[in-house]
Amino acid sequence: MKNVGKRKISPFRTETWYDLEYDKDLIAQSVAKQYGKLPSEQDEMHYSEWILLVGGLMEDTPLGQTVLIRKENDRERLKHFTQYEHRIRNEWRSFTAKQQLSPNKKPENFAKMFEDMFRNMFQ
Repeated sequence: MKNVGKRKISPFRTETWYDLEYDKDLIAQSVAKQYGKLPSEQDEMHYSEWILLVGGLMEDTPLGQTVLIRKENDRERLKHFTQYEHRIRNEWRSFTAKQQLSPNKKPENFAKMFEDMFRNMFQ
């Protein structure tokens, strides 16, 4: 059994194939399918429990199938993708490209964020 979501690139870096906010509907559907639990029907669940459930999702869930499409790089397999599969893959690539260009990801913005956080802690 394989977990979905991350692919090892090096011992120090992993590539993520899903986003908790972007994929929230797929995640909810996948948790319901795999665990028989609708997230909306749960009493308060601690975030760490939620992450464990999401991290353990298998390939036969809606998110698992989507992740398999997103991470496919085999040229021969890509030739046989349907329009729908190409759209899923291309939308993800576009989303991640925008995330990388986001001004919030610049190092100077992280420094400012931490400065603001510490300033607010001691006011």
